[in-house]
Amino acid sequence: MKKYEFWRKFVIIITLCFYLTIANSPPAFASIHKYPETADRVMYRSVQSLRDTDDKAWQVVLYKRVKSGVVNSFNLRLVGFPGTELQHPVPLKVAAGDREIGKANDIWSKSDLPMNVGEYDFKLIIAQLESNQPLRLNLPVKNQPETTLLVPPFSVREWRLLFDTN
Repeated sequence: MKKYEFWRKFVIIITLCFYLTIANSPPAFASIHKYPETADRVMYRSVQSLRDTDDKAWQVVLYKRVKSGVVNSFNLRLVGFPGTELQHPVPLKVAAGDREIGKANDIWSKSDLPMNVGEYDFKLIIAQLESNQPLRLNLPVKNQPETTLLVPPFSVREWRLLFDTN
């Protein structure tokens, strides 16, 4: 009986330790990464792979640059695969449900990015998001009607966290 009691207590203690470890662990957000760029400038970014309504793949990168504790930029970069070309300079229309949130200005012309890449100033858009409601991004695709990229709630949640991160 003593041997049985020892193992019973041992299993209970190990189980309690395991549950306490899990209960006290902070949530993990694996796709928000911090990149020191210079001594006083840091980039934070969230990377997602999403598909549009035409089932084409897009890499979606939301990033911000912080210099000396001040956010310098908060941009959304869209990379189309394979060979999708975006119209420039055309703003990105953003909606949540039936509500249009606004348009993100195209800043592609300020860089040397290829035609399948769009870069948009997203600071005013992200500041308006009050919930993790899915977003619709209406992409201005060259020589085609707009295509829609659906951003799921878990991505919107991560974007809002990125907006609040310093």
